[in-house]
Amino acid sequence: MLEILMAIQEKHDKDFWSFKNASKRRGAHALIHYPAMMVPNLQGNILDAIKQASPKSQKVLDPFVGSGTVLVESMNLGLDFSGVDINPLAVLSCLVKSGPYFIDAFKDEASKLIARIRADGITRHEATFIGREKWFEEDVALGISKVARNIKDVDALWARRLFWLALARVIRACCNSRNSTYKLHIKKAADINPEADPVKAFVETIEAYKKHLKDQTVDWSEKGLLKRGRYQNSVSITVGDSTSTLEEAGQLFDVIMTSPPYGDNKTTIPYGQYAFLPLQWISAEDISPSIEASVLANAHALDTASLGGSAKNATERAEVLRNEFESVRKYLVKLSSKGSGVKRFGAFFGDLNPCIEQICNSTNLGGYHAWTIGSRHIEGIRVPMEEILEEMLDKRGMDTVGRIHRSIHAKKMAARNNLSSTMNTEIIVLAKKSAKKS
Repeated sequence: MLEILMAIQEKHDKDFWSFKNASKRRGAHALIHYPAMMVPNLQGNILDAIKQASPKSQKVLDPFVGSGTVLVESMNLGLDFSGVDINPLAVLSCLVKSGPYFIDAFKDEASKLIARIRADGITRHEATFIGREKWFEEDVALGISKVARNIKDVDALWARRLFWLALARVIRACCNSRNSTYKLHIKKAADINPEADPVKAFVETIEAYKKHLKDQTVDWSEKGLLKRGRYQNSVSITVGDSTSTLEEAGQLFDVIMTSPPYGDNKTTIPYGQYAFLPLQWISAEDISPSIEASVLANAHALDTASLGGSAKNATERAEVLRNEFESVRKYLVKLSSKGSGVKRFGAFFGDLNPCIEQICNSTNLGGYHAWTIGSRHIEGIRVPMEEILEEMLDKRGMDTVGRIHRSIHAKKMAARNNLSSTMNTEIIVLAKKSAKKS
């Protein structure tokens, strides 16, 4: 596989993997804005190289599936795909992207829905939660409720999911939280638009969706991947914790392609905060009946339930990792014994370690891994995540076969979130399963 990737790079300049000149997202990739989305061309090239190196590879897993970049790239190659994420908004995105692609029916459903919304004269809130008055002007909240109320009356689940995803974009655009950050951060009074029009924004989003869905349908139909609008191979999307979900499923995969969080959500990217407001209006049962109400209880609940979200026994877990991995030992000695750095480290990597063990247990012998990771700093000291990850993989029978280093040229949001020093580069760790290790 590494030879194939090197051959690809040799045909281009040294900055090829940055994809700084990549075109805008199109098709299914363009349906949602989501924090720290992976680069489709990058993952597509790596996945294609794995297929060339291992033609029988068919089953792909992304245990931190996010908005579904790996899902769409796997579908592009006609592969079977499984994805897991604790964030219901991410799961909704993936469910939509997996299809079906009923273009004409979607247009009809959209026309009927928009007509009902415009005729709706009810002034009733469809979402009640602490902070609604802070994050939304009254008329804006009522406008969102008008859209949500009528989405619930759409009969077809596949159509409701599309409309919910469109509404998620509208909610983020019309709320009083700053668009320049993933965190919930109130706008300055002068920047709040009391006349924001959710209905108008929803109609515009639906028009954009029509184009994106048509583009994707044409592409996959030409490749023979769709039959009557349905993808011809297997897609499974699950909401939940990756460690327990994979253990319960007991499946084996040929390819693991993912980008895990770079650290706990509270101090890196708060995926839960980003999703909180849309999820107050979206019907959780339309995503999955297994969504726990507790993760939607407040703006921080989802991030607390995510990797590294709980500091319970974090210092003790850091000590266990120190004794187990040389890269951890070398790093922890640099941190202050009096600060919170060791606890923050232990909370995140203490969760990541058993998760990696389960992911490796779910990998077929000869299977490939491609981990896209970034680095973070604790107490101003860079965490060598690639070294720690490689040690954790090696312990479970994975041999590192190479790394790809890439510069990130378009992470505007990272700079605005004070993450630019840790997110201006990424490393893709490539590994292959050779044997079981104790």
